[in-house]
Amino acid sequence: MKTHWKQVKIGEHLYRLEMENGFFTAVERDDSSLGIGERGWNAKGLLYLPTLSDRHCHLDKHFIGETWRSRTAIDTLPNHLRREKELLASLQGDVLERARTLLNIMLRHGTTKIRTHVDIDPTLGLAHLEAILQVREEFKDSIEFEIVAFPQQGLIRSKSIDIMKEAMQMGADLVGAVDPGGLDHQIESCLAHVFELATQFNKGVDVHLHDPGHLGLYTIDRMMDKTEQARLQGRVAVSHAYCLGQVTESESRELAERLKEQRVAIISNVPIDRPMPNVPQLAALGVDVQIGTDNVLDSWSPFGDGDMLRRMNRLAERFQWIEDDQLLGTYRFATKQSLVPRVGAPADFMLVSAMNLEHAVASVPPREFVVVAGKLVYEKEQKVRAAYERNHQL
Repeated sequence: MKTHWKQVKIGEHLYRLEMENGFFTAVERDDSSLGIGERGWNAKGLLYLPTLSDRHCHLDKHFIGETWRSRTAIDTLPNHLRREKELLASLQGDVLERARTLLNIMLRHGTTKIRTHVDIDPTLGLAHLEAILQVREEFKDSIEFEIVAFPQQGLIRSKSIDIMKEAMQMGADLVGAVDPGGLDHQIESCLAHVFELATQFNKGVDVHLHDPGHLGLYTIDRMMDKTEQARLQGRVAVSHAYCLGQVTESESRELAERLKEQRVAIISNVPIDRPMPNVPQLAALGVDVQIGTDNVLDSWSPFGDGDMLRRMNRLAERFQWIEDDQLLGTYRFATKQSLVPRVGAPADFMLVSAMNLEHAVASVPPREFVVVAGKLVYEKEQKVRAAYERNHQL
């Protein structure tokens, strides 16, 4: 069945979008000829945006819907990990409920692809992963998932190697780890286990790396050695990589050349409280740089709302990208889709009230409509959908 959207703003003009079986079948200048009786929606000049991808989130650990949890600054990572365990154990809702809550929020923000890290260790077992696998199935028609099995307490430190094998067998997509040097205190052993798991189960790799300066650089360098040896080019990522913002540009450039060669991605949450990778430099040198929301009202931070458009806005402001081409370039870090609809492409988009794409990054307007595979999955004004269903007896 074909559906239509009329008066969709793309660039300086209005267009009619036709879609069928989840793909665009026509993109035409709008002459307002769409009849009242046809299956159609009127965008009334709202701006077209592609849906977005959140490459680093934690569906299982937010506190949305819970009573307020007070936070205090904690001196070391191990102490914070203990505090996180205590807070998570005190939550009333279960992991499945939390994941559904955050996914619905993200969908309303126009996020349709995610990579979520899911806590795993011998104490927790696989309960979090089981819940996230279930919710992935529930949302399979609207959100595309990648799941990282994540030993938050340290792969070696928490003796999680055996349970990570079980996680791979259950359906996790990537092998995770955190600070092979700073937390596990065994860079070589940790990375050896990570890449052995990835090779054994044909999985990707995504390692949280907070370790600073040259300790972090050395870890990334060894990850690229392992990537090359395991022939995992294009399937490995370093999350955070704060160290890349704590060294000279020449040191960052030298490492960037290897990152590009081995196709190792850098994924940033765009922090404002510490150095971050030199995104303009890395991107200009051809490194795959992506961004994610990371913390959303959890034990680490009371901030965050799961909105990737807002995260793009933060990235642009952080690097003082104020020119039009710079603002447009921000989209590359949060979506692989074209900025304009094309016949044959997936019909995944959102509509907002903004003058143009640049203005949307700068102003972060609310999403008025979100469409996935040609189907409306969210609208700000529910009465619009109700009227449509009445007219077409859906």
